[in-house]
Amino acid sequence: MFDLTGNVAVVTGASAGLGRQFALALARQGADVAILARRTEKLKDVAKEIEALGIKCLPVTCDVTDTKKIENAVAEVVAAFGTVDILVNNAGGGEGGPIEELSEETWRKVIALDLDGVFYCMKYFGRVMLEKGYGRIINVSSILGKGGLKELPILPYATAKGGVINMTRQASAEWSAKGITVNALCPGFFGSESNSAEAMEAMNEFITLRTTMNRPGRDGELDSSIVFLAAKESSYVTGTILTCDGGWTAI
Repeated sequence: MFDLTGNVAVVTGASAGLGRQFALALARQGADVAILARRTEKLKDVAKEIEALGIKCLPVTCDVTDTKKIENAVAEVVAAFGTVDILVNNAGGGEGGPIEELSEETWRKVIALDLDGVFYCMKYFGRVMLEKGYGRIINVSSILGKGGLKELPILPYATAKGGVINMTRQASAEWSAKGITVNALCPGFFGSESNSAEAMEAMNEFITLRTTMNRPGRDGELDSSIVFLAAKESSYVTGTILTCDGGWTAI
């Protein structure tokens, strides 16, 4: 795949799941990586995996809903690496429930993490990119940001992920001419800590019926998409919503 040697990447929500996979994928292509998440010990474990590849890694404990902590993270990354070339806004997740029973607290919590956090990280890390006139921003949305799903009561998550898609388009409109491409990745169903093996097994029949590939996503199947959007060679790709869903949205 593409060579990212000499690039500095920042991945949020990188202590486990897809964020961990994205950080490792970028590292395997040569990028130095700063990994951000709230769970310090798990970040250290991921950092060890990356360093075992011969790549520099900076674990930064950070809550993306807290702008002060993001500003501190930006300063820490720049102090360690001198710049930021790639930002993967992956941190997200959250609860749901029937609309008529959904608490305002749950709504605010999910929107803060899945939507506000993407904006905050784009704003503060984007300033570094604007200064140098170059950057690659990849916002992780979801197929659930492209349409509803009657089987799962997840209004806050779907709303936030839909917002990420249009945030990506608007940021691209404002920043592309300044050397920063902004794209979104919309994964289908993948296993993660929030989607346990048991939960995925229970959903397997449903996923099989809804995807043309008759299965959920596997570890590593998003790596090439992340690397492509992070590479210099994707210089004419911006404002794009790249869907990787095993054919979910094809039918």
